[in-house]
Amino acid sequence: MSSKKSRAAARKRRENLGVILRLVFCPPLGLYLMWTRTRWPRLVKVGASALIALALALILTPLTDPPARQTGGVRVVGDRLQVDVLGPEAPSDREAIDVYTPRRTAIIVDPTPTPQPIIVYCNQGGKYYHMKECKYVRDTTPSVTLAQALRAGYKPCPDCDAPEAVS
Repeated sequence: MSSKKSRAAARKRRENLGVILRLVFCPPLGLYLMWTRTRWPRLVKVGASALIALALALILTPLTDPPARQTGGVRVVGDRLQVDVLGPEAPSDREAIDVYTPRRTAIIVDPTPTPQPIIVYCNQGGKYYHMKECKYVRDTTPSVTLAQALRAGYKPCPDCDAPEAVS
């Protein structure tokens, strides 16, 4: 019986040590385990919770004031450039030369219109493609673009004014 009590006491110490270690290294989990898994007195639990809350508040709250903003720092000395120009003197009878300074202008480009595809009509099993007005075109004749008809090997109809090629 005493060995059973000593095993239970040893297990209880291990559990308490695990909760204490979690309180130190992972406070949220340690608090949860302390309140749900231990039979510690309520005063001890409240004290440990308050201590952890205080420690977190001290860690997360900055202890120093931010540095004060400095005003100024820029001082205008004069409005003329102070540059030494080296080189020969310009002739006195020479007039002043304006330096070219490009202006920003918008370049407006009209977009190139997209060409409309030329629609022709090809009968299945036929050799020619036709325009819509051709006598060989029916309501069921499929329409395709001229480029598709040329790729499929169709030739222009000799009876209607079908275009020769895509330009």
